[in-house]
Amino acid sequence: MNIFSKLKQGIVYMQKWPNEPLLNPVFAENRVKKCLNAANYIIPPFIVLTLAWAIYLGGGFKYIPWYIAIRQNLEVTIISLLVLLLMPVQGYYWFYRRSITPLNDKQKKFYTQLCKKLDMQSSNIPNMSDLEFVINKALPKLGNEFLKDL
Repeated sequence: MNIFSKLKQGIVYMQKWPNEPLLNPVFAENRVKKCLNAANYIIPPFIVLTLAWAIYLGGGFKYIPWYIAIRQNLEVTIISLLVLLLMPVQGYYWFYRRSITPLNDKQKKFYTQLCKKLDMQSSNIPNMSDLEFVINKALPKLGNEFLKDL
């Protein structure tokens, strides 16, 4: 499995995770999801600011062409841009790793009870992605009262 399919799986898991306030104390997904959504709005201005700062430091606002001005500190600019661009990628990869994490004993018990309530077949080694699927299936049928059992 290549890195792009892992990132895509992480994005899908992030989008499908339910936004229930009762899940916030138990799972970190909603908090990380909010951070990634905020990063998608915050990072582009920082990219522009980094480029403008690199041009400024090279003398670009003193009648020196920008492509000459940016050459003065090209390495630092490239590294700064890579750090800014890879921040959301790290978050999507975290979601991928989280989706394949096996459930602990308490979560596994909750998962099997929820599968019995829904008359579904539970998997032998459930992971967080399976739990997300079952919770999304149960929310319209059972409401959100069953989440208090976690």
